[in-house]
Amino acid sequence: MDKKWLDLIDTVDYAFQPIVNIHSGKMYGLEALIRNYESDEFHSIDSVFDTAYSENVLYKLDMILRQKAIEKFANYEFAKDLKLFYNLDNRITSMPDFSSGKTIDVMDMFDLDKANICFELSEKHQAGAFTGIDHLVLNIYKQQGYKMAIDDFGVGFSGLQMLYRSEPDIIKIDRFFISDIDTNKKKKLFVNSIVEMSQAMGIYVVAEGVETLKEYEECKRLGCNMIQGYFVAKPTQNLKDLRLEYKNISDLSLQNKRDNHKIQNIKDYLEILPTLKDTSNLDDVFEYLRDNLGTSIIPILSKDLGPVGIIKEVDLKQYTYSQFGYSILKNQTKGEIKKFTIPCGIADINDPLGKILKIYSYNSDNGGIIITQDNQYVGYLSAKVILDIVNEKSVLDAKEQNPLTGLNGNKIINEYISDRLKSGQEYVMIYFDFDNFKPYNDFYGFRKGDRVILLFADILKKDSKFKDHLVGHIGGDDFFLAWNCSEDSYDKIYEKIKKIVDKFSHDVESFYDEKDRKNGYINAKNREGELKKFDLLTVSAAAILVKSTEKTKEETVVEELSRLKKSAKTMKNHIALATFLN
Repeated sequence: MDKKWLDLIDTVDYAFQPIVNIHSGKMYGLEALIRNYESDEFHSIDSVFDTAYSENVLYKLDMILRQKAIEKFANYEFAKDLKLFYNLDNRITSMPDFSSGKTIDVMDMFDLDKANICFELSEKHQAGAFTGIDHLVLNIYKQQGYKMAIDDFGVGFSGLQMLYRSEPDIIKIDRFFISDIDTNKKKKLFVNSIVEMSQAMGIYVVAEGVETLKEYEECKRLGCNMIQGYFVAKPTQNLKDLRLEYKNISDLSLQNKRDNHKIQNIKDYLEILPTLKDTSNLDDVFEYLRDNLGTSIIPILSKDLGPVGIIKEVDLKQYTYSQFGYSILKNQTKGEIKKFTIPCGIADINDPLGKILKIYSYNSDNGGIIITQDNQYVGYLSAKVILDIVNEKSVLDAKEQNPLTGLNGNKIINEYISDRLKSGQEYVMIYFDFDNFKPYNDFYGFRKGDRVILLFADILKKDSKFKDHLVGHIGGDDFFLAWNCSEDSYDKIYEKIKKIVDKFSHDVESFYDEKDRKNGYINAKNREGELKKFDLLTVSAAAILVKSTEKTKEETVVEELSRLKKSAKTMKNHIALATFLN
């Protein structure tokens, strides 16, 4: 090799950046990032590999750098429990000296296993002669038993094709889509679509470049499995700087553990099915089925106990009963079981019920989904158990709902307020109270009074399809509404509230007799028993825009709403809207 390459090899070093579980903060792996490559010859990392490609030394250089990265990774005391994420240039297969199967020799040198490495393939170099080459490279390494990740997903040309044709183990969403995702609707939509599609296929999703608390929270809300970025830790060349668990992430999960949408005691529902490794053979499968009569699903795990997929007994039977299936099986019993392993939906033990149901809906043919904790198999949720959980939750929710309107009652409202105050995001919280309801109820009777209450409940349900919203019935003529308003301006929030207030004032007129409607009032007794004129029904709205912090208290917000309610009733428009800063 030329001197410039020898000098590069001598000086280059690797920094490692942690990739951690989004719920627990436990490290899953480390991405190797090249450092000290700058010289008169090379001004960027792309120039290094572009020059190596043009000189036909790309594969040779990559193997040397690959060995350096693996050697340094192996010096980390916990390397055998982690994965090294190594970036591949997809042009290596076009080099004249390319040869597959060399990486395992390097891994053996440092007493590591295939399970300890994940190759990242970017969407670069997809034009002209290199169109589709990423698919080839991904399959070459995947067939050898390595984990594969698509890096920088979403910014190149062929990501969806790679996802469809090759089914990688991991997708890393590019930093472009993560930056300011908490305030950008398009990015949220894009990432949400990737997450749903990937997890339906049993593929893990890593959010790259997470730098702020709000970005982290939004990625977690959207269902990403893992995160990487400055919010966790910056890349470091010093192995002593690395942590097996990043407390800033685990502490956040502990603070938010009171989640009304999470399945409580989910471990009690799990079916702990015995598993097989992906290196097992068909003899092992048949022995498993003999030893576990009545079990029709076999979870298949990799060496690191991460789920690979499942084998369904019915698929084996169908193959066996086919024309030549039995003879082929008889000759292949010592072979690997990959042919019969199919993808299965995967959910984390901390995922909310809604997400688990969504993942299952994409995998209903498999009869259930695999549940993991820190990316390792912990059990299986069958379709029957999932339906039982849904039914139990429906019964519990029904007990907490107002019997007249069916809206959420005080317990759910209080839990919602408490949880959202810890979110660090902006919410508008509104207390609605009818004006002149008691005189109306006394004059027209409680049956018509109940109809008025149902009218307003229906307005709230139909006109309140906001982000992460809650509609509640506190009791009597008192209602509650809240939603995540981080994407709404102050004026937009006001207009949404005014629309509800105005609609009620208009619709409720039909609940009066024609004479009273024309007069614009009724003659009814007040609390002292005196006859008095009362205007037609309206509703007052006390609303606060809460910019929550960890110090914001639930009772403080409730007190502020109560104070504002008195102001709203004295205002011509019946709306009091204020920004609340703790």
